[in-house]
Amino acid sequence: MPIIPTVGRKSPTIRALIFLLFLVLTLGAVTMVYPFALMLSTATTGNADWQEFNLIPRYWHDDQELFRKYIYDKADLSTLAFEYGRENWYAVQDIRPEDFDELTRVPKDALARIDEDWREFLAAAPDDVKQLHFLAHGDSDYTTLGLQPAYFEWLRGKYQDDINKVNRLYDDTAEEWKEFGLPRGSGGGLELEPQNPRHRDWREFVLSRPHSRQRVISLDQITLGELRNLFGTVEGLNRQKGTSYGSLLDVTWGELSKTDWGRDIQDKLLRTDWPIEQLRLTDAAKEPFETFAAEWKTPFHGAPPTETITRGVWVQFLRSGDCKLEYLEPLDPLTMWRAFLEKKYGTPERLNEAHDMHYDSFVDVPLPNRYVDYHTFLQQKRSLRWKYLLGNFGMVLDFIVLHGDSLINTLILIVCTVATALTFNPMAAYVLSRFRLRYAHHILIFLLVTMAFPAEVCMIPGFLLVKSFPIGAICVGAAVLLFYVLTRMFIVKVRLPMFLNITLAAVVTGLAAYYLPPLLARAMGREDLNVTLMNTFFALVLPGIANGFSIFLLKGFFDSLPPELYEAAMLDGAGEVRIFLRITMPLCKPVLAVIALGAYTSAYGTFMFAFLTCQDPSMWTLMVFLYQFQQTYSIPLVMASLVITAIPTLLVFIFCQGIILRGIVIPTFK
Repeated sequence: MPIIPTVGRKSPTIRALIFLLFLVLTLGAVTMVYPFALMLSTATTGNADWQEFNLIPRYWHDDQELFRKYIYDKADLSTLAFEYGRENWYAVQDIRPEDFDELTRVPKDALARIDEDWREFLAAAPDDVKQLHFLAHGDSDYTTLGLQPAYFEWLRGKYQDDINKVNRLYDDTAEEWKEFGLPRGSGGGLELEPQNPRHRDWREFVLSRPHSRQRVISLDQITLGELRNLFGTVEGLNRQKGTSYGSLLDVTWGELSKTDWGRDIQDKLLRTDWPIEQLRLTDAAKEPFETFAAEWKTPFHGAPPTETITRGVWVQFLRSGDCKLEYLEPLDPLTMWRAFLEKKYGTPERLNEAHDMHYDSFVDVPLPNRYVDYHTFLQQKRSLRWKYLLGNFGMVLDFIVLHGDSLINTLILIVCTVATALTFNPMAAYVLSRFRLRYAHHILIFLLVTMAFPAEVCMIPGFLLVKSFPIGAICVGAAVLLFYVLTRMFIVKVRLPMFLNITLAAVVTGLAAYYLPPLLARAMGREDLNVTLMNTFFALVLPGIANGFSIFLLKGFFDSLPPELYEAAMLDGAGEVRIFLRITMPLCKPVLAVIALGAYTSAYGTFMFAFLTCQDPSMWTLMVFLYQFQQTYSIPLVMASLVITAIPTLLVFIFCQGIILRGIVIPTFK
C-alpha cells in the first residue's frame, strides 16, 4: 500500500508534499556526494593548491595556475623569489597568476632562443656549478614532479632494483628506496665527498637531468635568502641598518662588500652556506694554508681536493680564522652566464634582439630560469595537466603494489571472512528456524544482546583471546565431549530428557576443559597449552566467524519460507543437509548477498583490530598499510589513497544494489 494515496495526487497539497520529499532526498544525496567529490578533487591537487579545497581545482582550466603549480614543484620558494624577482614570495599563497604576465608577453621564438642558450651554457659549464639538492622541499613532500620520485627511480634502474646491493654499497639498512633520502649537508646544502658512493651516485644523477631541470646557486641568490632570514623585508633592513634600499633585490653581492655588516654576511655565507664545490682559494692563501696544514703535511690546493683526509683539512682551513675573506674566490654561475652571453652576442643590442629584452648592459642580465621554465611549460602543458590529474593516484598505487603484501593479505582476509559468514551464520539460523526449539527465543535474545555492545568493548577480550588462544582447552573439551557422546550411545543407554542431557554434557566438558589443561601442561613441562594467533589470519577471522545480527536476520528469512517445501523434500527422501543446501540456501540468495556485503565491508575496512593483532608489516592489511602511508605523505596523496580505497566498496554496492533491494522484500508464494 503506497504511503501517498493514488486518489488526490493531482491536488496542490499532495504535489507540494511530493516535491518536498524529492527535495529532501536530493539534498540528502548532495550531502553524501559532496564530501566524496571534494576528496576526489583534492586528490588531484598538490602542495601548491590543496589548501584551497575547490570542487574544481583552478589549474584544470587556468594555464597560469597550472604554471604556478609547476614551478612550485621544481624549486623552493626562496629560489623562486630570486629567479622570478619577487622578494615578497614567502608562502605559496603569495604567488599570484598576475605575477607571470611578463612571461606571457615574451614571444615563443625568443623563449626558444633563451632555452637553447641556457642548454649550451650548462653543457659548457663546469660540473661543480650544477646543483639539484636544494630543490627538494623536504623528505615528506613526495610530489608528482618532485625530485625524490625521479631520484629513487634512477637508483632502482642503476642497481637493477636490488636494494640489498645499494645497502652494502652505502653501508645502510634501508628496507625501501625512500629511506635512502636525498643527500644533504650543513646549511641545507651538500658537501660532496668524492669517495662516498652515495655522493658519487648523486652527482651522476644530477648530471643526467635535462637542462630544464637544472638549477644553479648564485651569490645574489644566497644574499637574498640570507637577508630575508635576517630582516624579513626591505623595511626591516632599512630600519636596522639605516639604509634606504627600495627592494631586497637591490642588495646584491657587490652591494654587501661596501659595508662592514655586509662583509660579515659575505664571510658567513661563503664559509657555511656556499657549496664547497663552487669555492676556490686564491694564491694568497697558499702560505697561510701550508702553515695551518703543516701538522698533516697537506699540500696546497686551490680547488676542494677529492682525497678524504686532504679534503677534511681543506674544509677545516676554510672555516678557521686563518682563512680571510679575501682568500675566498667563489664560482658564481650568474657571472659565468653573463660572460657566456657577452662572448656569444658581443653587444647588449644583439642580445636584446635575440631574447626580445631591454638590457642596458650585460650586468643587468638575470639567470634565465623563469624563461626556461615557461618555455618548457608551454611545450609540456597538456601532459603536465594529465600528470597532475592522475599523478597522485599513480604514486599511491605504486606504493601499494610495490611495498609489502597488503593487497594479497586483504584479499585473503575478505575471502575467508565472507566464506565463514556464509557458512556458520546460515547453519546456526537454519537450526533455530527449522527445528522450532522451545528455547530458541532465549538464544535469539542472547544474540541480540551482543549487538548492544560496541565493537571497541569486544576488542579487548578479542585481543586477549587471540594473544593467548586456549587451543589445549578446546582440544581437551572436544575429546571429552566425544567420549561422553560415545559413552551415552554404546555404554550407558539410559534415556534422559534432551535439556538434561545437554546440560550434563556441557558441565562435564566445561570442567574437563578447565581443570585438565593445566595438569597436562605441567606434565609436558610447559606453562600452559595456549598458543598465540598474533600476526596470523586466524587473529583476523576467528573473532568474527559468528554474528548475532546475521543469525537473527537469516532466521527471520528462513521462517518466511513455506514449510510445505520441507515436507515435500522429506517425502522425496532428502536429508537435512540436502534440504539446507538445495532448497533453503538457493531461496535465500538476496539475504545471503546482504550478509556477504556486510562481511566484505567489515573485512575490507578493518583497521584497529588488525592494527593491534597484526603488527608485523608482512601481515598488514590495506587499511593498516595506508594508515602508515598517511603518517608520512602529504594531504593530496592521503586524499588519493582514500579515493582509491573507496572505489572497490563503491563498485561492489553499485553492481550489487539490485540484490540488496531484493533482499528487503520477503519472498512469498502465489
